[in-house]
Amino acid sequence: MELKKKKHDYDDTVIIYEGAQVHESVEIGPFTIVYPNVEIEKGTKIMSSVILGKSPHVGKTQVKLTKLKERTTVKENSFIGDQAIIYSGVEVGRNNYIADKALLRENVILDDDVVIGTAVVVSFNARIGKKSKIMTMSNIAGNMIIGDNVFVGVHVCSVTDNNPNQMSKREDQKGPQIADSVFIGSNVTLLPGVEINEGITVGGGAVVTKNLEKPNSIYFGNPAAFYKSKD
Repeated sequence: MELKKKKHDYDDTVIIYEGAQVHESVEIGPFTIVYPNVEIEKGTKIMSSVILGKSPHVGKTQVKLTKLKERTTVKENSFIGDQAIIYSGVEVGRNNYIADKALLRENVILDDDVVIGTAVVVSFNARIGKKSKIMTMSNIAGNMIIGDNVFVGVHVCSVTDNNPNQMSKREDQKGPQIADSVFIGSNVTLLPGVEINEGITVGGGAVVTKNLEKPNSIYFGNPAAFYKSKD
């Protein structure tokens, strides 16, 4: 890979590889790396020690994705905090806020006006809808789908596989499915493939082991159970 000749007045520690497309209005902090096949649109601000477009590498005990998008896109007016890592194939929507030390794995899609909190991990193939917020140190599982206007509190843990030693294909792993306008409290655990219907509130500390089906209702406990309707 060849380094791209700088068109901007960036710090000498900034590395932009040949093939990357960076709008002239983009601000980039020191020690940031922008790999080829990355496009960063106007008005975006990137802080220090950020990695954009990183290629995934798997060990002998891991399974790689069979379909990997190459292009990484950061749309206009987004913010990316210090030490964030964004892998190849990620699509970051307009007006996103990605906080310090966030990790977005390959093929993640963020819609517009999404907030990703400090040290949040969003794993492979996950999709997060517009105006949703994922708070500090939560883990969004691979293949997980989150709708619009969803709030995920701090330290929420979601998983895709109850039998990780079986080495199943990553595309076959079942992430939780969250409908629009769901509120998930802090320290909630979401097991593989569970579905949470529209407008549901999941109380802090709950463990969701099966589908939560009654819309606009409150669930809590271990395992999470229906408490009452919001109506």
